[in-house]
Amino acid sequence: MTINVVVIDDHTLVREAVCRMIDSEPDLAVVGQAGGIAEGRTVLAQSLIHVLVVDVSMPDGSGLVLARAAREASPRLGIVVLTMHNDDETLLEALDLGASALVLKSAPSDEVIAAVRRAAVAPDAFMATGLAEALRRRDSSDKPKLTPREAEVLDRLVAGDSIAAVAKRLYMSESTVKTHVSKVYEKLGAHNRASAVMSALRLGLVRAESVGQTRR
Repeated sequence: MTINVVVIDDHTLVREAVCRMIDSEPDLAVVGQAGGIAEGRTVLAQSLIHVLVVDVSMPDGSGLVLARAAREASPRLGIVVLTMHNDDETLLEALDLGASALVLKSAPSDEVIAAVRRAAVAPDAFMATGLAEALRRRDSSDKPKLTPREAEVLDRLVAGDSIAAVAKRLYMSESTVKTHVSKVYEKLGAHNRASAVMSALRLGLVRAESVGQTRR
């Protein structure tokens, strides 16, 4: 089976080099190319393809927006984002839109070819260098910032302590504990203890074995 590929990139020399590289492989064939978003839409509509290789930044729009529309129109289409942007925002946006891979333009040619072949057979399995690190940074930035006192109060709530017990254990008045609890709920987007515990577990702020384990 020949894998049909469309390449969309506004840099003519880059686009032609990518097309030549793909066409040099016996199982790959470039069936269309474009230098912009508008032209790319036309090529995509007229071509029967298995993989789209698309740049991110183009004069008439974002390649990621075009890729998202292509994914919605063809759920089994492989999408390889080929870009010079080596940043978390671009990588995570490509992941979220449903791309199959993100490859830097500085990558070796065999990495690009491998990404195209993989996208054709596993369009839903995203691949990118640095993905795990980017996800960790995103998860870390998404966590609410609790003060040390709020973290202590959350820990006691998760353990099952009552407001009075928290106050006694942490040497605070009950009104002060209630103030901290209110702030913890607000930061976690919670409305009660149960939802606060669930949010804390989901965000990795506490461990599952801590739930209900009131310390003596």
